[in-house]
Amino acid sequence: MTRLTVRAHIDWIAEQPATAVLLVRAAHVAGQVVGEEDLKVDNAEVEDPGPRPRGGARPLRLHARPGPVRLRYVASVEVDDAPLDTDVTLPTLGDLDLELLPWTLPSRYCPSDVLAATAEHLFADTPRTGALLEQVRGWVEANVAYVPGTSDVHTAADETMLRRTGVCRDLAHLTAALLRGLGVPARLVSAYALDLEPQDFHAVVEAHDGRAWRLLDATGLAPVGTLARIVTGRDAAEIAWGTTEGPLTLGRLEVAVARA
Repeated sequence: MTRLTVRAHIDWIAEQPATAVLLVRAAHVAGQVVGEEDLKVDNAEVEDPGPRPRGGARPLRLHARPGPVRLRYVASVEVDDAPLDTDVTLPTLGDLDLELLPWTLPSRYCPSDVLAATAEHLFADTPRTGALLEQVRGWVEANVAYVPGTSDVHTAADETMLRRTGVCRDLAHLTAALLRGLGVPARLVSAYALDLEPQDFHAVVEAHDGRAWRLLDATGLAPVGTLARIVTGRDAAEIAWGTTEGPLTLGRLEVAVARA
């Protein structure tokens, strides 16, 4: 296990009463244990609906009053740093647990139906074992350049495949879409990442090998044994760290991760 301390500092200005739904707290999921936490919010009422059943997400809803709004979150998290099992045989769709089937389907940013033929062509000679997960991840890292500012909130995996550039969420979308095109359950994960520079919320992938969900980082920027999960979802539409309503302007976002 790797012990981490994660921090998020976020400042806004609310011109009028506004609402923000935030996904910044470490999740209660298999593979990590959340220890002591400290959450402080100034100038907003905090609504805590409790953990969500799917993915262990722990959303917060802030009802902000006019003026400066500040959030400070600190937590200690122990994460499982066990390596990927490359020898395990991946189940086919005919053998896959029915609860995992939805994670093989296309979604808004992961059109796996469009990319299925490409995935089959690229990885036709790769054995259907845990090594396939690393092959897909490694192909995306080698063939898609990580270039900040080269995409926007509308960019999906098929466009990233053509452009061959993107940010972490784009590389994660493409990795998940290729895996789903091969019949492997895959989903996006928002996480705190120890070695990411500059520090920010990081988007990676979880793929299921028939036994457990395995983390994959197609950017190659953060060792998966040092990632603290925040939320999982079909794609970026379900893992955004913040969704706001009303005149709430982001002033500062700082994320920090260190070994405890």
